[in-house]
Amino acid sequence: MGRSYQGKVVNSHQAGFTLLEIMVVVVLIALTVTLVSVNLDRDRDQIARNEAFRFAKLIEHIREESILTGKVYAVEVDEHNKSYRFMEAGEQWTPVSHDDLLRKRLFPEYLSIKFDALQGVGEDGPGLLIVQGLGDVSPFQLVLAGDDYLHVVKLDDALNVIVEQVARDES
Repeated sequence: MGRSYQGKVVNSHQAGFTLLEIMVVVVLIALTVTLVSVNLDRDRDQIARNEAFRFAKLIEHIREESILTGKVYAVEVDEHNKSYRFMEAGEQWTPVSHDDLLRKRLFPEYLSIKFDALQGVGEDGPGLLIVQGLGDVSPFQLVLAGDDYLHVVKLDDALNVIVEQVARDES
């Protein structure tokens, strides 16, 4: 039984949690789950923008690689499989294997992509963006569609790789 303290009986053991403590824990768990689910369902426009900038930076990387090595490279964009990979010229085009940055990449499945190149476009196959041995890049345009914007990767007039954001209703 409990001990007597100034005429009151006090239990020496408290078992379990109070209803208030349980409710506070449930509310904290609910808030955490809500925040995590919001972060997992990120804005498609932000994802499309990030993918466009990643593609542009990788084109700049392969351009620098071409200047340093004098090799001819290509970027093969497959709209159907939503992927791209970097190829080296030789007897035939072969995937780049010496640089992990230039591994095959996949666009997120839910992004809509459109690739246009003036060289190496076959009716059945993927388009090729060619990077010559001195870093010259063939004209191209890659469009990644988010919810509200199109993110366009292309060459500007000075032959720099740029990313433009265009509202869908302006296109």
